[in-house]
Amino acid sequence: MALMNPDSSDEMVDHLVDFFDRIAPVYDTWAGGQHARVAGRLVDLAAPIKHELVLDVGTGTGLVAHLVAPRVSPGLVMGIDLSENMLSIARAHKTKNVQFVGMAAEHLVFRPGMFDLVTMGEALAYFADPMTALAEANRVLRPGGRLAVSCQRRSLSTRAQDLFFQGLAPLARRHYLSLPRYSSDRSRFGEPDVLPQLLGAAGFDVTRVTEMVTGGRAKDARDWTELMAGAGPLPFTLIRSLGPRYRDELEAEVEAAMASLGDPDDAFRYHHSYVLAVATKR
Repeated sequence: MALMNPDSSDEMVDHLVDFFDRIAPVYDTWAGGQHARVAGRLVDLAAPIKHELVLDVGTGTGLVAHLVAPRVSPGLVMGIDLSENMLSIARAHKTKNVQFVGMAAEHLVFRPGMFDLVTMGEALAYFADPMTALAEANRVLRPGGRLAVSCQRRSLSTRAQDLFFQGLAPLARRHYLSLPRYSSDRSRFGEPDVLPQLLGAAGFDVTRVTEMVTGGRAKDARDWTELMAGAGPLPFTLIRSLGPRYRDELEAEVEAAMASLGDPDDAFRYHHSYVLAVATKR
């Protein structure tokens, strides 16, 4: 599986860190707290227990780490991320048995077999090298240690979402914007037949796979555009780069696109779908 163009890796990582730095203030409240709901489900599946030592990779604002902490106390939770703005928010929530540090998922400094549990909440598809990140997670887990991962499942997007995201590339060309992008293969990480394969290839035995689907309907084009801007680095960068005039034009195009769906019930409807897996180190 081709995961990315190696020649663009540094540029892509910089782009992603910039995205997460900029979205950090609204990350926890996006889509009515969607990320927190996914984090809660992942922690329940991971089933942390007292005294465990846990590593949360791609911790972001610490949603998973702060939920794990009381369950493992007096055990310790370590959260790592590359976005300093996200880490600042994570550190602002004072929890005695949680520490947050800047670190890449592909270059963990911890000794082999140190952790009982590693979590990756909505992070795997954003790593520069996902398979190396999984290999590092395997290395720092004790024998029989657990890995819990959540990934967005993009194939369950609604007709409205598909129509909107298909229009992003033409929008970028129209405004002469060239942005680094990962291989489209990453969009399949959240498929229930793909995620277990990735984990298996990294030396894990998958013990449970489950899905989580939520959704709703935006009230109008402006509400929709704001919601979709938070869905990832490409829509965020494109939408935030538009001045008032072009933003109004985009919203008019969104209104027309939604009308073209034919069924009013399909207009502005969205799904947030995820696959979650728990696996043990072989």
